[in-house]
This record gives sequence, C-alpha cells and structure tokens, in this order.
Amino acid sequence: MRGDGGASLLSRIGAGFASRTLADGLDSRRDNFLLLRFVAASLVIYGHGSAITGGKGWPELFSHLGWGHYSGDIAVDIFFVISGFMVTGSFLRRRHLLDFLWARALRIYPALIFCLLVSAFVLGAICTSLPLARYFEDPATLHYVVQNFKLQTTMAWHLPGVFTHNPIRTTVNGSLWTLPAEIRMYLWVGLLGALGILARKWLASVVLLALFVCGVVQPDHLLWMPLASFVRLGGYFALGAFCYLHRQHIRAGWPMVSALVLIAYSARHTPAYPYAFGLALGAFVFAFAYCLPWHGFNRFGDYSYGMYLWGFPVQQAIAHYHPALTPIENAIPAFLLALVLAVLSWHFVEKPVLRWKPLPAKAAVKLGLVRRKPDPHAEHPAPVAQ
Repeated sequence: MRGDGGASLLSRIGAGFASRTLADGLDSRRDNFLLLRFVAASLVIYGHGSAITGGKGWPELFSHLGWGHYSGDIAVDIFFVISGFMVTGSFLRRRHLLDFLWARALRIYPALIFCLLVSAFVLGAICTSLPLARYFEDPATLHYVVQNFKLQTTMAWHLPGVFTHNPIRTTVNGSLWTLPAEIRMYLWVGLLGALGILARKWLASVVLLALFVCGVVQPDHLLWMPLASFVRLGGYFALGAFCYLHRQHIRAGWPMVSALVLIAYSARHTPAYPYAFGLALGAFVFAFAYCLPWHGFNRFGDYSYGMYLWGFPVQQAIAHYHPALTPIENAIPAFLLALVLAVLSWHFVEKPVLRWKPLPAKAAVKLGLVRRKPDPHAEHPAPVAQ
C-alpha cells in the first residue's frame, strides 16, 4: 500500500512537471492561477516597500539581479497575461457582449468601491493631520471616491492631510493606476468579440499582430491606450489572448521556461530584451498554472485582487506611523493586514456579488430574446486578473 502510494505520488509529480498543451490544462479544470495571482499580489507589496519607506535597507531583489524590472512590474505583467488568457476565454464562452461586460464589472467594481469607501472615510480619517470635521467637509474626500470610480487616466491620488510626510507624499493608493488599463483591455475584447473577430482564430491573430506592431511603431495611435504604460500592459494582455486562441497548439512546460529565461537574460542589453522577457514571462505563467502537481491552494478564496487593492494604502499607513522601518519590515505586516482585508473583501463583497453573473442571461430569457437558458457551468472557474 505504501509503495503504491509512493509510486502514485511520483506519478502525479512527474505528470505535473511534464509538458502539456494549454487546451489540456483547461480541459483538466485544474490549475494554479489562484496561487500565481496570490504570489503576484504579494510581490507587488514587496516591490512597493522600497519606495514607500524611502529606499532604506536591502535593494529590491529583481533589480539587484539585473533583470531591468522590479518585482511590482513583473507581478503586474503576470496579472495581465492571465487576464488576457481568461478574459478572452470568458467572452468566447458567452458570445454575448452584455453578459461579458456585466461579468467584468462585477469582478472589478465591488471590491474597488469597498476599498475606496474605507480608504476615504475610515483610513483617511484615522491618518489625516486635519481636524475630522474639516477632513470630511473637504471636497477632495468625496472626490477621491467618485473620481477613482470612473477609472479614467486622471485618477485622484490624495486625501486631505493624509500621508503628507511619507516618502511617497500624499499618494493613498498608487496601485490603482493599472485598473483603467484593465478596463480598456476589456473594451478591446468586447469590441473584437462583438465584431465576430475573436470567433475567427486566424483573423483575431492577424488583428492582435497588427495591434502589436502598432504598439511598437506608433503607440500613440492605439485606440483607448493614451499612456505608454498602458501599451506595455496591453502587450502582455494580447500575449495571453493569443495563447488562448492557440491553446490547442501552445505547450506549457518547465524546460521551455528555462530555455526562454536563459535567452532573455542573455539578451538583457539588446533591443530584443523586452520581447524575450515577455515570452519568458508568458511561458512561466502557463507552466506555473498547468505544470505544478499541487492544487491545494484552490480550496481558499481568490484573495489576490483584494490584496492588490489594499497593499499600497496599508503600507502607507504603516510608514505613516512607523517611518523608520526598512522595506521588508514594512512589507511583512502590510502583507498580513492586506490579507485580512482581502479575506473580508472576498467573502463579504466579491464572492456574494458574483452570484449575480447570470442575471442578464436570465433577463434575456424572460424577455424572449433568447430561447436557451444560461448554462451555470459555462464559466471556467479560474479567476480573471484584478
């Protein structure tokens, strides 16, 4: 019995590390995207530690190793590869623009609204240097919530009298900058899907290639991409979307990751480096998701988005009260506090509202717009990014 158990364990480990297609991984309905997103959210907190504390202590690991990217950027890039892969699949499973946009709104806005309200009316009230009456009367307090709800490029970064003496002065939540980019990726998927382009693999691939070339040669001409940082994130999102479209032929495996990492590291000082790095990162994402034998983390909730939202303001609050801490000393308690807030956000805000996903489809059935009732199992269980 013990021998058979050991052999079975070795077999599972061997199967987990073997190369497989992305389609095989999807069909198995077993992946580690939840764990990878959690690790990425943790890396964002770690990466912000240096700037939030004023750069004291040990240097940030990835920058120190000479990768040319710090951990926060790498983590965000991972989020966007996953998002491109999952969100493209989400639309192709639904094939209905309203369903798609509704599902994306439910994934983004409830946790964001919770974070904005608590940040403005609880955290800000605790940390402000102003009298409370003056703080709540200041138009900037409500403006912080309303303006950031819009997810435009003109985000509101400060609250009255809050964090004014921190190394990153007055910025309450610097992590929010990626959300307008994420929303624009959803709009691109919705547009290409509504036009029928995503349903034609060859045509979608040509369009993605054209958008990639435009992003390299003429980034200012890309629709809904007003910032250079958005163009970079769009490239990672497009990589994930391309991988979903060609999931039958693209393989995930650790030997491929090792080879691409070596190529990328060798190309660090050449113009090809950003593209080699992107391919290596994409290979790592899918090897991590589909070629690890352990899936135990999936028994927990999806805490990554809440951690991403809460990490920066919690780190700022810790720096406000304990300015002498080093980056690691700031990041560790911030990780724990952000995790607590993320757990509350998931179980009491995010997860409950996700039950509303079928509402547009059910309404369409009642109105006679469609004949078939929605399939409750149509949505792949793996989460989309942020």
